Amino acid sequence: MDPVLRTLLLERLSESGLEPEARNVIEVAADAAAPPPTTNTSPPVWLKTVTVEGFRGIGKPATLTLEPAPGLTVVVGRNGSGKSSFAEGLELLMTGALKRWEKRPKAWSETWQCLHHLGPTRITAELELEGGSTVPLTQEWPHGAPYGDASGRAAPAAVLNEHGWDRDLPSFRPFLAYAELATMFDTLSSLYDALTPVLGLGDLDALAASLAQTRLAYDAQRKQTAAEKDQLVARLDPEDERAALVKAAIGGRKPDLEQLDQLLEEAPEYTEDLTLLRRLAGLALPTETEIRDAYQDLKGAEREYTDASATDASRATSVATLLRQALAVRDGEDCPVCKTPGVLDDAWVKAAQEEAAELEAQAATLTQANSKLLLARRRVDALLDGNALAAPAAAKHLGLIDEDLTLERGDETETKATVHTLRELTQKAATELERKGAAWLQLVGDLRRWLEQARDVEAKASTLKAVKDAEKWLKGASDELRRERFAPISQSAIANWRELRQGSSVDLHEITLKKVGKGGRADFDVRADDTEANALGVMSQGELLALSVSVFLPRAALDESPFRFAVIDDPVQAMDPAKVDGLAKVLHRAARTRQIVVFTHDDRLPEAIRRLRLDATMLHVDRRAQSTVDVQESRSPVQRYIDGARGYAKPDRLPPEVQARVVPMFCRSAVEAAAANIVRRRAAQHGTDLNEADDQIAEARSLRETLALVLFGDAGRHGEVGGEVKRRYGAPYAALVTELNRGAHGNPLDRETLSRLPDNTRAFIRELNTNAK
Repeated sequence: MDPVLRTLLLERLSESGLEPEARNVIEVAADAAAPPPTTNTSPPVWLKTVTVEGFRGIGKPATLTLEPAPGLTVVVGRNGSGKSSFAEGLELLMTGALKRWEKRPKAWSETWQCLHHLGPTRITAELELEGGSTVPLTQEWPHGAPYGDASGRAAPAAVLNEHGWDRDLPSFRPFLAYAELATMFDTLSSLYDALTPVLGLGDLDALAASLAQTRLAYDAQRKQTAAEKDQLVARLDPEDERAALVKAAIGGRKPDLEQLDQLLEEAPEYTEDLTLLRRLAGLALPTETEIRDAYQDLKGAEREYTDASATDASRATSVATLLRQALAVRDGEDCPVCKTPGVLDDAWVKAAQEEAAELEAQAATLTQANSKLLLARRRVDALLDGNALAAPAAAKHLGLIDEDLTLERGDETETKATVHTLRELTQKAATELERKGAAWLQLVGDLRRWLEQARDVEAKASTLKAVKDAEKWLKGASDELRRERFAPISQSAIANWRELRQGSSVDLHEITLKKVGKGGRADFDVRADDTEANALGVMSQGELLALSVSVFLPRAALDESPFRFAVIDDPVQAMDPAKVDGLAKVLHRAARTRQIVVFTHDDRLPEAIRRLRLDATMLHVDRRAQSTVDVQESRSPVQRYIDGARGYAKPDRLPPEVQARVVPMFCRSAVEAAAANIVRRRAAQHGTDLNEADDQIAEARSLRETLALVLFGDAGRHGEVGGEVKRRYGAPYAALVTELNRGAHGNPLDRETLSRLPDNTRAFIRELNTNAK
């Protein structure tokens, strides 16, 4: 069981008013209800590249290259461009299946391989660990393989298992496709099922199930024992004094087990073989009609065989065989034996075939008669089976007869006499069985077995009460822990929703998870214009999608998850423009600590990100003929600033006095954006607190302070920046830093310096990215 969850549970248990036995039940079950936790933790991992070949809408190999660090990347492409093939390919590679194809008709997956690619399907991902080392993950499927073919699954599965990621994938799936977004709130149990493993609630459910299983087993044993007691009472003979005493002992509501035990101790014991007596008393013997019919059939079969034997059937068989052989070796009309010419003509062939057929018919009659005779004899022999033949010896062993008894069955009369003798033996056996009270003995044996079961039930009565008390207490404690564990996700989800709602009349006040029966559900305190409402009833499809993203992102940001990336496919569908702005802000906030990769065909999200001036990397996916897919980087924040500076630096683009301020300001912003990316990337690679890195960047008030974070990791050393830039990158770049500061603060630069400023800034940023440690 999860150690943290177990500690929280046992702390509550120690403060409860449960009896010691009930507390012990929970303590024991807490260790047995779930497998012990592993001591190995999965290393945090970022996504570096995804390469897809021959899958869905991608034919030739196409690679999506990402920055393995916190940040927002938006991959844009029209419907059918192949962009979702990257997201689905990564999901298939890491999990072995696509969630959106679950329970779908076969037609959905029949064309899972690219129609324009005749080679194998290959998907590769590069995952980057903290510290910079790369873990490759690859799977290949032969061309024509059906969806679900697992012949190449061993290699990626081994890599996932080696790092422990296979253990974490079910709980912390870093993928959210539109199909999942659209169905997360199909039922009230969908969200509960998605969050239960993440919060460790599965251990609580397993613990409750373990207690319920124990209680049900004890209850079932108790009910079975009570039912068997009623059956035993029904078998008691009211005329039998012994039975009356037994009924008095166990017939009441609470059986007197000690009284029953005493009665059974006084019951007589017999050592005779009752099984042998029952077998002898129950012998299966033929009737006189069966005997007569069997012997009549035997006589008829004997006559048929005698009649058939009167013919020379043996000679007929030999002659027929000889004729068939002669016909087989005949080659022309000359006799192959005596060499007589012309004797084996067509007339001879015809006569020989007719004679052979007639002789074979004679031989068949004898064979059939012989088979019928054998069957008739077997029928006669079967009139008395092994038990009947062994009856005299058994009767002597039991003392029913004094001398050996010989059974005669040579003819019908002898067999009938033997059967008559055996019937007398069975009657003697039945009389002896009744005399010895076999039925009572059987009842006594059943009572003894029941008494053992009843004592076991009585011994477990206190344990059953303890289990019921423990089960009742656990339900309340689980509800409290469920609320506590879910509270951080709920609060973040509500904050996300309020960012996303953007003027919607629907407000979300609380999300709670509840255990209901064997499953559970998620309840949403939703109010439409301050009136309580059902979320699924009042929210539009776009609002439900926004709510799904609101819940998914906090789950992906949990520290317990080793996956530092989250891939979201098409979250913008059905959202109105205002909510797209909210989505951009929510995604940008989540990207402070996670690598958020969003695929969309809708230009509204990139436009909102640019308009709101949010940092994000934009990639564009284009699909050409024969499913050739190309991925190009749209303008990143750094590139946007550089391109802006280059455009504004052109002659006659702006008035000189405005140009002198704008170009240096854009170049400086590009350097600051690049420096911020380096600081945050370095924090991710070294496993340090990303929030602290963000705070450092926010507190850097000048270009030199920002560069000091890159060069020294300390903004306070901003006075050393000029010398360090000169030492590392050369005097021209040290001069560039001075020029950027001067120009951005209103000190005019000469025309020549201004014109080369964008290219020099770009080169400086390249040096920073290449050489920053």
